[in-house]
Amino acid sequence: MRDRLMKREGSIVETEITRERERLQTVLQTVPSGIIVVEGPEARITFMNTRSQEFFGERPEIGQPLPAYLSSSKLMHPDGSPFKADELPINRSLRYGEVVRGEELVIESESGQKNYLLLGSAPLFDSEGRVYGAVASTEDITALREAEEALRQAYARERRVSETLQRALLPNVPDKINGIRLATSYRAALEEAEIGGDFFDVFRPAPDLVGIVIGDVAGKGVEAATHTAFTRHTLRAYAYVDPSPARVMARLGEVLIQEMGREFFVTVFYGVLNERERTLCYANAGHEAPLCVSADHEQVTELSITGIPLGIETAFACEQRTISTEDIARLVLYTDGVTETRRRGELYGLGRLKEFVLLHANDSPRQLVDLLIDEVDDFSGRHLRDDIALLVVDIESQTV
Repeated sequence: MRDRLMKREGSIVETEITRERERLQTVLQTVPSGIIVVEGPEARITFMNTRSQEFFGERPEIGQPLPAYLSSSKLMHPDGSPFKADELPINRSLRYGEVVRGEELVIESESGQKNYLLLGSAPLFDSEGRVYGAVASTEDITALREAEEALRQAYARERRVSETLQRALLPNVPDKINGIRLATSYRAALEEAEIGGDFFDVFRPAPDLVGIVIGDVAGKGVEAATHTAFTRHTLRAYAYVDPSPARVMARLGEVLIQEMGREFFVTVFYGVLNERERTLCYANAGHEAPLCVSADHEQVTELSITGIPLGIETAFACEQRTISTEDIARLVLYTDGVTETRRRGELYGLGRLKEFVLLHANDSPRQLVDLLIDEVDDFSGRHLRDDIALLVVDIESQTV
């Protein structure tokens, strides 16, 4: 009687275990993730749900070693290097008891189609704490990776178009005007695909005069490009009528508010080099202070700001100042993308810029511009956050 009762109880327990196993397998078959269970030193497959079979393209035989099942699949890391079977998370969990999360695997089919999987795995322990198997989960992230690649390509195309348009908005500045040597450069920020508002210009508003301009329009994109072109060409137009920096700035400030509204503003430096009188008359509407290198190449000083940015006040007035260029060898004009370049929160700053300009005072304008772009690029870890515009003017060889 007792034996019969125990046999009956054992049968009931076995039936319950079977039911629980079937229930668990039903659950595992319906989850959207791929599930694989292996056991033993050879990593023999004891369970693989339908979702996993879709990833690998064929149904395994229960008891088949996982390495043999995967032998016909081309497995790769995201960088394209081979993904060896013993590197798989499930094998590492089985061999070393390692828990793996968020590891990426690429499977390439014979047709060249790539599927991207996100893997995780964990060891299975027996009652004595020994690893006897492992379970792995797989998530299909192919659509996500394809969307990321499409976005990257679209971003690259947009950036190429933006840079082309940006450069088209900038003038073609000659290397030399009489005895004045010039060099310019524009560098787009890596973190912005949109068109920036940095600009420069060099032109002759009248005989014996050379106008030099650098500015920075607030904003990005097509609207900023429109404002940039309007500002540069309007400034030129007023300068041809009357080159006086103060009057040009006043008229430009008025028309910018009328045409663009108060939401728009721009910082501008406009100077006029008088070749005959050897002077520089300038006005600076809130722009970064240009640097002057002394004739003996031993000092770097700043040209002061003489007014607020254009587009802020209707009744705008910008003071102009005149200095002799007899003791000046070089002018270095720049936008705030230079001084505000960051490295782990630290600004490149005006102090570093002055030191760099003084260190390379004997280099040509073109050499200085190229070296400074490299310097700022290296400082930022090649991740510029803002556009950079540079204009270097050598006036020590100016002829009378």
